[in-house]
Amino acid sequence: MPIYTGEDLGADTTLDADVCVVGSGAGGAHVAARLAEAGKRVIVLEDGGFHLSNSFDMREAHMVPRLYQEGGGRATDNGSIAILQGRAVGGTTVVNWTTCFRTPKEVVDHWHEHHAVTGFSREALVPHWERVEQRLHVTQMQLAQVNANNRVLWDGAEALGWSKQLLSRNVTHCAHSGYCGMGCPIDAKQSMLVTLIPDAVRAGADVYANCWVQKVSTQGRRAHEVVALVRDPKTDRMSGRTLKVHAKIVVLSGGAINTPALLLRSELDKNGRTGKRTFLHPVPAVSALHSERIEPFHGSPQYVGCDQFAFGRRPRDKMSYLLESAPGFPMSTASAGFSFGAEQQAGLEALPFTSVQIALCHDGFDLSDPDEGGTVTLRPDGSPKLAYKWTPRLQEALCHATKSMARVAFKAGAKTVSTLHVTPPVLHSEADIAKLDSLAYGELDLQVFSAHVMGGCPMGKDPKRSVVDSATLRHHELDNLFVIDGSVYPTSLSVNPQLSIYGLASWASEHVKQAV
Repeated sequence: MPIYTGEDLGADTTLDADVCVVGSGAGGAHVAARLAEAGKRVIVLEDGGFHLSNSFDMREAHMVPRLYQEGGGRATDNGSIAILQGRAVGGTTVVNWTTCFRTPKEVVDHWHEHHAVTGFSREALVPHWERVEQRLHVTQMQLAQVNANNRVLWDGAEALGWSKQLLSRNVTHCAHSGYCGMGCPIDAKQSMLVTLIPDAVRAGADVYANCWVQKVSTQGRRAHEVVALVRDPKTDRMSGRTLKVHAKIVVLSGGAINTPALLLRSELDKNGRTGKRTFLHPVPAVSALHSERIEPFHGSPQYVGCDQFAFGRRPRDKMSYLLESAPGFPMSTASAGFSFGAEQQAGLEALPFTSVQIALCHDGFDLSDPDEGGTVTLRPDGSPKLAYKWTPRLQEALCHATKSMARVAFKAGAKTVSTLHVTPPVLHSEADIAKLDSLAYGELDLQVFSAHVMGGCPMGKDPKRSVVDSATLRHHELDNLFVIDGSVYPTSLSVNPQLSIYGLASWASEHVKQAV
């Protein structure tokens, strides 16, 4: 069976299926493959386009608008946090940096204790993670492979005596070009585009790209019809045609932000929890100038993590964070921060000698704030909008993480360190790090990013506090609708989310299979 695009849908179309899966990323691809392999008639609807590796030309100006949500411009409602989510067949897995973590035990224990998550355990996910890791060639990196940019974090953390680790990645025959965020041109990255989506299609599933799901119509306690508006793949604009799917089971896997928005458009929010407690892993960054060439645009993006300040290691009243490295490319570097003209040009000229570090701040664990994080609502056109709560707890973490990254850089031999503040200071030694305490860390005081979106449809036992049942991921209001993506997590994951979602989706597919 082929993968269809909006060009193949020349008229309004209605289809029947056992299972309709909305979204083709980390969650949807696994569900589609597992159910198709079980002999079920599966239809996958994807808003983004279908792009093959020969179209991934590694040029930021081409690939970012083509492969990211809102052309790469997705952000919180006031622009304080840029949100990098994928939009294509394969979802964010097409553009992520391949870092793989299993969900930490401490995080799952927290869900059990504080979010009424029952019927869900880390132990139950282990065989699913093992299966996924084998299928996707998830392997730990070796120190000899670490590029200069990541070596700054490794060497700095080692000099400070901080806990660190070599990361695992889902790649095979990787050329270490470093352009993972623009789609892998040699299919080394084992994204859903080249693994589970082909598995699903070989097993009989049909995938329809360029189909934006407008709503799920219901009758009583059942999802009755999935209604999608078809896009013209050449222009990405609506063609005026519709695709409707009647299915016994509907699975929403559009990702946090998009899945809550679809439920809201479908008026499925009796308890008022849909879209609440959406989490981002807000990310500050520092750049450091070195005497030797670093070339942050060469080599795989992430080989090293420093968990010295990870969840469970900082005091409970403080937000924890994970240190990682990030690549630096000309366009993204020029658009990050607030420099212009000659200052911006000087920064780009220094890029080959620059290292970049980031910190994933772990939101969602403030027990005093039941509505921590963000809230997804709808714009007048039905598209999602995310308002994000900027708390003193977050500001403290941004400051503390920035100082930690500066310490790492200087210990690794950096000459100067800069932040992404509106007026960034230039630090010349460890003694200057104290200056960071006097800076502002509020909304729009510094550039903050996120490539990880979680929550908005949290799982749990209590229908008044959660959106889906944690034992099955079935929606509390509908007997035949499941939510299987990163939106079901009650907090942030505290680590890069893709492997967590892969295992979750593989596990939840068994429950969907029983319901068909």
